[in-house]
Amino acid sequence: MTALQLVAGGVVVLGAGLLGGVTGFGFSLVCTPLLLLLGLGLTDIVVVNLTIGLLTRLASVARLHRSVHRRRAGDLVAGSVPGLLVGYLVRDWVSGDVLKVAAGGVAVVVAAQLLLRPADPRRAGRVRAPRLAAGTAGLLGGFLGITTSLNGPPPVVLLSRENVAPRQFVADLAVYFVVCNGLALVLIGLAGDVDVGRVGLLLACWLPGGLVGNALGNSWAERVPHGPFRLMTLGLVVVTGLATVVSTLVG
Repeated sequence: MTALQLVAGGVVVLGAGLLGGVTGFGFSLVCTPLLLLLGLGLTDIVVVNLTIGLLTRLASVARLHRSVHRRRAGDLVAGSVPGLLVGYLVRDWVSGDVLKVAAGGVAVVVAAQLLLRPADPRRAGRVRAPRLAAGTAGLLGGFLGITTSLNGPPPVVLLSRENVAPRQFVADLAVYFVVCNGLALVLIGLAGDVDVGRVGLLLACWLPGGLVGNALGNSWAERVPHGPFRLMTLGLVVVTGLATVVSTLVG
């Protein structure tokens, strides 16, 4: 780990924390492809992203707990459990590059479809997907979270399709991320393949920037109108998904 990597990684985490604070989900989507380009290992990136994501989302849960849609958030969390277990069992069998390309590709295709077929703003908060859809989104997110830390796209796509209002969007995702990230970290710890000293150094250097960026993003989130908010979140999925695919194939 070089000083340049630590400094550049700190800048990436600060910027990702800012975007994550505004959108409620973009932290890992931004961090993963950029940290991979800096030469960090996938396992280190997953642990760092999950840890910082969990800690920053705790503040959102405390601030927005009254806005949480309990049934939908519960379905996402419940679905994530089998996804995490499956990911835990296969993470040593499937190539990390295959997982990254698949995650980025799925995110781009689905988000692009939603951008091309925008929801009617007059139906905001009134569209409800079946509970099975929320559970499936949680399952896919759990699998991608423990393998690549990219657990955001499936639930984000679900909430975008339901045209959820920004405050509830962030609140539901915060609950999902706190539980899903926490369980993923426990399972990764049980696997025993993490260099605690190296990851501890990364967190010590980058966590403060992630917290500061998230706090700034949270302070701006309330001022973002629903339409631009939706375009920003889906656009972020497309851009970072493409970056993940390209960086993996080139690298």
